Amino acid sequence: MNKMKILPGAMTGLALCIMVAACSTTRYEYHPPATEQGRICVTHCASVREMCQGNEIHRAQAERYACEQRSESIYRACLRQADNRDESRKCYRASCWASENTWRCDENYRQCFVVCGGSVHVFQE
Repeated sequence: MNKMKILPGAMTGLALCIMVAACSTTRYEYHPPATEQGRICVTHCASVREMCQGNEIHRAQAERYACEQRSESIYRACLRQADNRDESRKCYRASCWASENTWRCDENYRQCFVVCGGSVHVFQE
C-alpha cells in the first residue's frame, strides 16, 4: 500500500520535470572570425539570411492570401446553394493564418558563420 502513495508523488515529479524541460529556451553566442576575409564572409551570410527571411515572410503572406481567397469562394458557393435562411446560416468562412518560419534561415546562417571561421556556442536555458 505504501507503493501506491509513492506512485502519485513520482508521477507529479515526472510531470514537473517534463514541464520544466518543455519551457527551456535556446540562446546562441556568436564569436566572429579573426580574419578580415572571414568577417566579409559573415556579412555575406547575413545578407543571405535576410533574403531568406524576406522570402519566408512573403511565402506566409501568399499562403494566407490564397487561403482567404479559397475560403471566400467556398463561403459564397455555400450561400448560393443554400435553399433557405437556415441552410445559409450553416455557411461560414474558414479561418486562415500562416506564420513565417525562419528557423531554417537562422540555422543556415549559423552554419555559414562557422564555415567563415566564426564559432557559435549554444546554451539551453
